[in-house]
Amino acid sequence: MINATLQGRNLAIHMDGIEEDFIIPPLNGRKGQDLTDRFINIAAGNLSPENTDQMMRDAVGDAVYERVQDELSLSEGESILLPALYWQTVLGLDGVNAYISGGEGIAGAKKALELLIWTLGISPTQTAPSGALESLIQKPGLTPPTGVSTTNVDKLPVSKRSRDQNPKRAAASPQ
Repeated sequence: MINATLQGRNLAIHMDGIEEDFIIPPLNGRKGQDLTDRFINIAAGNLSPENTDQMMRDAVGDAVYERVQDELSLSEGESILLPALYWQTVLGLDGVNAYISGGEGIAGAKKALELLIWTLGISPTQTAPSGALESLIQKPGLTPPTGVSTTNVDKLPVSKRSRDQNPKRAAASPQ
């Protein structure tokens, strides 16, 4: 189990049973944006998952990454690296809290990824036509609000909505 707090500008992640917190300094905006882009592209299947290790190293820094690799099990390491990754994206501490409140692990990662997608204003089908990202996130959670029109007819000017655009039907109907 972890908890996370801000210490100045740094993210401090405390893991139960580990005495020393993991301190992650913030990336500058350009590096954070690059990290976000790489993460979304890996999640969408546009980049090879082989890039994940370097992305995680970039998110936490070399010293923290090596400490995670040397001191923690794979699942414990995930509980440090994933919230740090979300913190470095546009989500900041909200991403970390989504990961923790989602139950950490895969469930927490799913919740934080969904929040990231909503925050960026993208949909799974725009990001991954093959459905790679759709399989990570439940579709019902990503439907637009009911007040938003999603049909082409609703996007037409009112004067063109009532017109019969099918010339065959128009010629066959008596006037």
